[in-house]
Amino acid sequence: MICISINQESRRMALADMVNAKLFGDVLEVRLDRFGKSPDIGEIIAARTRPLIMSCKRAEDGGYFVGTEQERLAILRQCIISKADYVEIELDAADDIRPFPPSKRVISYTNLSETPIDILNIYEEMKEKRADVIKLVTLARTPEEAWPLVQILAKSVVPTVVVGLGKPGIMLSLLSKKLGAPWIYAALERGMEAYPGQPTVEDLETIYRLKDIEKSTRLIGVTGLSAREQMTVAALNAAFAHHEMAFRCLPMPVGKIKIFKRIMEAVKLAGAVIDPEHQSEIVEMQPELHGLAKETQAVDVLVHKNEAWHGMHTSGQVWMNAIRNTLKKRYPTDPFKDRFVLLAGLTGAAKVIAKEVQRQGGNAIIASSDKRKGLEFANAVGCRYIGFEAIYVTLHDVLVICDPENDAKTGKGGILPTYLKPGMVAMDLMAGAQTSQFLLDAQSRGCDIITPLDLMLELLELQAKTLTGKETPREVLLKAIPDRFLQ
Repeated sequence: MICISINQESRRMALADMVNAKLFGDVLEVRLDRFGKSPDIGEIIAARTRPLIMSCKRAEDGGYFVGTEQERLAILRQCIISKADYVEIELDAADDIRPFPPSKRVISYTNLSETPIDILNIYEEMKEKRADVIKLVTLARTPEEAWPLVQILAKSVVPTVVVGLGKPGIMLSLLSKKLGAPWIYAALERGMEAYPGQPTVEDLETIYRLKDIEKSTRLIGVTGLSAREQMTVAALNAAFAHHEMAFRCLPMPVGKIKIFKRIMEAVKLAGAVIDPEHQSEIVEMQPELHGLAKETQAVDVLVHKNEAWHGMHTSGQVWMNAIRNTLKKRYPTDPFKDRFVLLAGLTGAAKVIAKEVQRQGGNAIIASSDKRKGLEFANAVGCRYIGFEAIYVTLHDVLVICDPENDAKTGKGGILPTYLKPGMVAMDLMAGAQTSQFLLDAQSRGCDIITPLDLMLELLELQAKTLTGKETPREVLLKAIPDRFLQ
């Protein structure tokens, strides 16, 4: 079930949100601490359109209540006497507000700064408070921090809800659905979140496909929590649905590689899509490398098959194909021969492209404002290094922006397009799905640009095929991506 948080400051707006939320939520939480004036609890309960959870949070728990603790407890007691469906009571206040059917008590513990190492002991203490539902709210930034919470969900006897604060919290929300939690918290719409990173009802439905996740669903990890990874999740979930496969994506941060691998296997992930930041580091898992992954020692897709992890590098294949096909328009026989490819930025993508350009007979150049790191990077790849400001006077046929560096001398961000000449190839890996201003300027100066949206869809097609073994129509992938990422 989905529980929608009502966070309005006025009774009129709260009642209006309750009417709107009944279309999307199975349970509604009314945050009484948000009200500017003392709430009319009887009016709210009488107007309920779905089962209600009444809460009144203290400041230390992320709430807004400004009265005394005795006043706050009196409000919660009034909710129970008024027969609210559920009343949320903090662990340290549980003994002050005893059970009074038919209201059910949600005993909660909140930690805004971490997931404490003794969370299992705290959970055992909560079980002793005769809770109808237990609710844990913590900051879980990495899989290893979240793992104790997953263990609690998997072995819970008392119905248990887990809320992870911040963007990584979506991982716990989706795992909660798979493991049978009574409900998942969501915001009615963007701007109405109860806490930073809380997903909206729309995102749970369109991006994460929460309703499709069941106990038997196999999960595909998607590391990273940026807009790029959200688009990946939306598109791959659409591919799985298109092929009627019981796979859905699980967004997750990486943390420490060794622990990440153990968690992947404990959750029984069927595969994973790795964000650019961790594609070299993930090789520490020692998967069996295939194709370009073996050449570059970087992995962006993992598949678990025959009791082993297999690593591929689909991004590198797509990047190189895009550069090669664009160069072929002018150099059809041997596109990389005697060509110079300049890579701006010290990233995993730059490393992969540089290695492949060199291997295919081209000349790679690494540009960075950090001379020490730039030289180390170029030496490791086996190519030439130049300072960032030297981009404008260094001969090259292809420019690939891998990182938004600044010119150390001018202090200006990015690369000035005025030096570009007709016939050059421009590619911006920082652009996401949208054509950046730099690419528009390059196009206006007669350059051949590699369109970010086409590049992204090409990559999604290949990743979907790698994970499903089947071709997915491009329009299925494109239609699944929310418009806000494409505008």
